[in-house]
Amino acid sequence: MRRVVDRGEADVNNGAMGQAIPSVMRAIDPATPGGPEVLEIVERPVPRASEGEVLIRVAAAGINRPELLQRAGMYPPPPGAPSILGLEVAGTIAAVGEGVAPELVGQPVCALIAGGGYAEYAVAPYGQCLPVPHALSLVEAAAMPETLFTVWTNLFERGYAAEGDTVLVHGGTSGIGTMAIKLCKLFGVTVIVTAGSDEKCAQAKALGADHAIDYKTQDFVAEVKAATDGNGVQVVLDMVGGDYVARNLQCLADDGRHVSIAVQGGPMATVPVFEIMRRRLTLTGSTLRPRSVAFKTAVADEIARTVWPHVEAGRLKPAIDRTYPLAQAADAHRRMEAGEHVGKVVLTIGDG
Repeated sequence: MRRVVDRGEADVNNGAMGQAIPSVMRAIDPATPGGPEVLEIVERPVPRASEGEVLIRVAAAGINRPELLQRAGMYPPPPGAPSILGLEVAGTIAAVGEGVAPELVGQPVCALIAGGGYAEYAVAPYGQCLPVPHALSLVEAAAMPETLFTVWTNLFERGYAAEGDTVLVHGGTSGIGTMAIKLCKLFGVTVIVTAGSDEKCAQAKALGADHAIDYKTQDFVAEVKAATDGNGVQVVLDMVGGDYVARNLQCLADDGRHVSIAVQGGPMATVPVFEIMRRRLTLTGSTLRPRSVAFKTAVADEIARTVWPHVEAGRLKPAIDRTYPLAQAADAHRRMEAGEHVGKVVLTIGDG
């Protein structure tokens, strides 16, 4: 069991232990796919925690691009996942399932979940929860799990980014990009990002990026080569796919690693196979949502050991763009779709 964080007796007495659990809750559960306008509040039964799970009274939920795709009917939830949107939450544990210590009731946590976050209550496997320390508000905590799990598993575990390396991250002002910048600065990695305007490049640099390239006006391949004295980067973290892949390979140093985590620019790519062979390049990638509870628990354990001490010390916080109440979920989706955000967009749902 991960360490319980003591946030004070008042937090417990006014939290989950002092509140009855209702039978119904407010939630965002679109009946049909469509635009942001389908995100209306409905009533749904409060879920129950099964073995190994906890029921969280949700204070806030982060918004992520897969939820926009699910809303549009382009990314169905995995088998067994709730149809209610939302992949990450923060709040207090209201109830526990069999096999979970009852003294955890009242504990503030954030959690990576397979769905169900846009609601007043959500169920999470306890292994996918992390304790929320004093250094984080619950709104900040809700903006952590999805991007932190994704960047850690792909940039640092699949891409083997390490102290002294230089990496290229596309989408530098997205939730993923801003988390990648912050983690790179903590672990001694030089980070080059791309963004879509001079203003966003400046914002990325203000967050800690060493170099920022406006992909609309600059050739990022040439700029990466210039920034690295022609040596290239050790890792590329790519959310674009399509014709970016071959260009990304030109940015890699010998023995470099290319990690794909989304295909916003298209799912197909043509790559120079002999160049991959000659320079010993590695192409890999992953999706997080369909992975097993056991895998996500292992990731949470690794994050608890290696990253969470920085969170507890106040050295790592997410970049928050804006918050919206649950009733304005449609506006939150519109902002993310417009690409105007820098960092995470968060829904506020309950107290915290």
